[in-house]
Amino acid sequence: MTPTSAPLYQDWSFWTTVMAALALILSQLPPVRVLLRKSHLNMQPYDRLNVTHWLGNPIVNLHVQIMNSGGRSVRVSSLVLELILDDGTKLSLPAQSYSRPGNTSSTFLFTPFRLDPDQEWANFVAFFTPLNMNKERKSKQLIKELKTKIDGMINSIPQDLRGKEIVEVDEESVANLKDFFRNNMIWRPGEYAAVLKLQSDPERASFVRQFRFTLFEADVQDLEERTSRFKTGAGLYFRDAGQTEVYPSIKNLD
Repeated sequence: MTPTSAPLYQDWSFWTTVMAALALILSQLPPVRVLLRKSHLNMQPYDRLNVTHWLGNPIVNLHVQIMNSGGRSVRVSSLVLELILDDGTKLSLPAQSYSRPGNTSSTFLFTPFRLDPDQEWANFVAFFTPLNMNKERKSKQLIKELKTKIDGMINSIPQDLRGKEIVEVDEESVANLKDFFRNNMIWRPGEYAAVLKLQSDPERASFVRQFRFTLFEADVQDLEERTSRFKTGAGLYFRDAGQTEVYPSIKNLD
């Protein structure tokens, strides 16, 4: 009589192999406690922001920290900073670019990104609305005219004397640039209400953070003072080393 083999479920080597394979599979999966957590993001701005402008067009630079504290991967679709001025004027500034702490000289285009559970995204974000086509065309034309004027003055200086003195155009040559600045400048002394909005997918993970900040008279004067150096080309033809940055503190409302 031919002996029959023992059933597979009684073979301990079989179960050892199954348990080892199961342990390997489970080790690659998030813990159950993580899987049970709903989609959730936390967002926190740094306690100071940078207020600046480009020919009056408002720009806010803010360090933003986003943490996925939920149990699902979340896609961050957009960041928008909404401001309400004292006179009721509302301003919406979408995130346009960002730079990483420790390497602020390199900027990256802000695009949607994904955060896995317990993953963090913390960077310096630039919020602004680009000039419309007509304003962009006008600003480039005015800057080109200023550069042409300065180049002509530099070329008239003897070669051995170039670079030894600052070249300045007359006030009339920068009058249109100053008008352009005044027409776009929205920063005024006073308190500003701010709402930082994060839009995400899934929608339930979206987040809103409210805060306030104050611009004092001296802050606005520093921002306006840049126009006095337009006649040398500072900030337009070359980087303005004397440019003053304004860093108001944040008062959280949440």
